[in-house]
Amino acid sequence: MAAPIPWNDVTSTLPPTVNSPTARVPGRLEVRAFAGLTMASAAISIDIVLPAFASIREEFGLADDSPATAGLITAFFLGLALGQIPAGLVADRIGRRRTLWIGAALFCVGVVAAMVAPSLTLIIVGRFVWGLGAAAMRVASVAMLRDRFTGAEMAREMAFVMTIFLMVPVIAPSIGAAVVEFFPWRSALVVCLVFCAALVIWQTRLPETLERADRQPLELRQVWVASQAIIASRSALAYTLALIPLQASFASYLGSSERVVGEALGRPGLFPLFFGATAVAMGAASLVVGRNVERIGLHRLIRWSLIALSSTTGIAVVVSVGTGGRPDFWLFLAVFAVVLAMANVANPNLNSAAMVPVGHVAGTAAAVIGTVTLSIGSIIGIALDHAFDGTTNPLTISFFVSGIMALALSLLAGPLRPANPVDTR
Repeated sequence: MAAPIPWNDVTSTLPPTVNSPTARVPGRLEVRAFAGLTMASAAISIDIVLPAFASIREEFGLADDSPATAGLITAFFLGLALGQIPAGLVADRIGRRRTLWIGAALFCVGVVAAMVAPSLTLIIVGRFVWGLGAAAMRVASVAMLRDRFTGAEMAREMAFVMTIFLMVPVIAPSIGAAVVEFFPWRSALVVCLVFCAALVIWQTRLPETLERADRQPLELRQVWVASQAIIASRSALAYTLALIPLQASFASYLGSSERVVGEALGRPGLFPLFFGATAVAMGAASLVVGRNVERIGLHRLIRWSLIALSSTTGIAVVVSVGTGGRPDFWLFLAVFAVVLAMANVANPNLNSAAMVPVGHVAGTAAAVIGTVTLSIGSIIGIALDHAFDGTTNPLTISFFVSGIMALALSLLAGPLRPANPVDTR
């Protein structure tokens, strides 16, 4: 009988890596699709419940304009934020595949808990656990990409990944709305279980991307090592901080968009259309950027996208304030779709730029960046949710301020200094 393997020595039990002669090497398109849909596990977890907010308020006897349902979004985001550091440590120790499996298990536990919970408070707890699982899946997919790509090349891959990722918000609200129309709202959560199961089955086809020689010790000290690497790099630190205001405004959008469309724009029945149309705009922008990021250069693209975001959000503020915070539905949809498209161009490129100097601890660094930006952004997003006053003014102003702050922080970043030479014009 073979001797047992120590709990912290997993070398002999890791699956074949991408450089193993026995490994199946997936094509670039498959890698993009898998990473995009894995990251989309968070998106579907959010988008599928948004059309159910009215039913949830009714079930628990809440007022029609109660912001309590926003807690379902905030709790998920907090789980998504706080779960990333332990997930990053595990991903750098035992590999990306096993981390994804652990995340999938937590994901499913959270979904089931939310499906059977008898109170809104317990549903929120289930959403937090659900977010922890989505965090591990997100960290594993980002680290998988960083294992294979860096700099502008990673930014290109992230842009295509985001295009696939944004297919989910196009259809998820419509699925959620259809389910809520004919079945109890909790039935919509089954979609998330099926989605997660499909990803786990797909993952069995893919090799491990973390080479065995690159495994890091499973120690909290690694968090400090990754944090020091981020702090020591002016560009990594500035780009990480620039992500925070963007995350805050986007978290507020997710938490309040249903009320904005229903109350401020007076078109509650068109919420799935509004959400899907803005997602299409975001996906189209990501696709265009993905084809041109290496030609333009990562550093330059970040500056341009944030200047465009600040300009378009300024227009959105003028439209909103000029109409007393109740603009025409179609006008606001057109303007805000451009705002979200520009934010979506900036976000993955900022993330890619922040990761350039820290590839040697990619899993933990991705976790630290994700935890800092999501947790602080989500907390600020809570305050922005409560600022909703029945108009579009708080939402547009928050995006304008976040765009200006992100632009200012990005201008403080010096030139990117990656471990490997890449185009960082």
